[in-house]
Amino acid sequence: MDRVNVKALRLQDEALLYAFECANRIHFERSVPSRGDAYYEPESFHQALQQLLSEQADGDGCYYLMWYDDTIVGRLNVHHTDADTGEVGYRVGAEHGGRGYATAALRQLLTFELPGVKRLRAETTSDNVASQRVLVRTGFIRDGEARQLEWAGRTLTFYAYVYPLDR
Repeated sequence: MDRVNVKALRLQDEALLYAFECANRIHFERSVPSRGDAYYEPESFHQALQQLLSEQADGDGCYYLMWYDDTIVGRLNVHHTDADTGEVGYRVGAEHGGRGYATAALRQLLTFELPGVKRLRAETTSDNVASQRVLVRTGFIRDGEARQLEWAGRTLTFYAYVYPLDR
């Protein structure tokens, strides 16, 4: 996907990002816990965005948008979990899934300077085969035991994947 571009989150993208999040709320909440109704109120969304931008400026996290031309198709982020590990998370909008955007975006991320990060880690549920394929295609290796979590009356099993950065 040479037309997918990963760009750092910016305040100027707020309106498009808000529309993306609102349009995909139901889709995302099928696989991750809800952010709650307040998140989708414009002022609360603005405050949440400001918090992410502050963390990004402080080096506590790296937040990106996946763009296809002038359309946001997904999000990608890295949070520091310890001194040298970054936790990767990504999501692709409902109408953009299955087109290789997450794989292309993650490959781009692997070329970025991520200060202080020597290893990336990601988790996905055992039933999210598409996400598992993205991780394997980009060189992540399944690591360790699966963990389980109770959510919305069901037990979810998570697989962890790691990617060592040779920098």
